[in-house]
Amino acid sequence: MIKFVIKAKKNPLNRTQIKFYPQMAPGAPVMLRTIVGRIEKRSDVSSASVKAVLDALQYEILQTLVDGNSVRLGDLGSFRLTMHSEGASTAKEAKEKGANLIKRVSVRFTKSSAMRLALDKHNLTFGAQEDIHNVK
Repeated sequence: MIKFVIKAKKNPLNRTQIKFYPQMAPGAPVMLRTIVGRIEKRSDVSSASVKAVLDALQYEILQTLVDGNSVRLGDLGSFRLTMHSEGASTAKEAKEKGANLIKRVSVRFTKSSAMRLALDKHNLTFGAQEDIHNVK
């Protein structure tokens, strides 16, 4: 079940008006060792082997991104890099300044159609978090 809390926020269309919105409740992160244990129970593979494969997967994803390529992970989705940069007045100036115009690089995840379907609102169960804070 996906838990949510109600948060008060200013209405973007009328900054003096407050509206109440459901937002994701903070959840506990699931650690890699927990994922390793779950995979071990579902397969005939030892936890050491699962951990080795997941470590290798993490390394390969990072290396592929560093090399400037995207990564597609089947029914999960894909990772790709995006750039945030400053503009230049002319193409010549942009070529001269080149990488100096780049402010930062981010990773963007795009879910697959299978994940999009699995995470469709109509396929999920929602419940209010018992301990609701910040309700005004």
